[in-house]
Amino acid sequence: MRATERFLPVKTTRRRKGVVPLATLAIAGLVAGTTGTSRAQSAEGLSPADRIAIVERWYATMDYAMLADEIAWTHAPGFFGGETLTSPAEVEEQLTPFYFEVFDDIAVDIEKVEASDASVFSFGTYNLTPKNSDEVHLAPFVHVWTVGLDGRLTGLVQYADTLLISQALTAGRVLAE
Repeated sequence: MRATERFLPVKTTRRRKGVVPLATLAIAGLVAGTTGTSRAQSAEGLSPADRIAIVERWYATMDYAMLADEIAWTHAPGFFGGETLTSPAEVEEQLTPFYFEVFDDIAVDIEKVEASDASVFSFGTYNLTPKNSDEVHLAPFVHVWTVGLDGRLTGLVQYADTLLISQALTAGRVLAE
């Protein structure tokens, strides 16, 4: 089973303008919203455009092989307790089952991806549909990524509206019981 197949939403009939299910991102192989950056090489050896392409490839494929062996994947406070996962296995083992336990449909709307010399920033909205519900919960987020010299993702810091995520999680748990 490919990593992207684990993220296929259970329900695929609802489509909202500007919202792309994770599975569609994986099939299409792209994420819209890239902003222009210089092709000049950074001190780290990868240009901002190269690092943006790597982050976009992650969103498109959810390929855990893109994660560095030692990663700092930090959740927003209030989401998974704000904990930091430190390996690709932890990320895969903790996130994937959790999403399918609570949600029928998960989509990510990436609005913009930009890079500085040290980080890549993705701005977007989570679209979460709890199990047994047609109600879509929207929660804005910013992901701050770091990319290693080898092109693997070495860090993620998630900033998100955790109140809205909590409401979606609560709805999912209540409806699933």
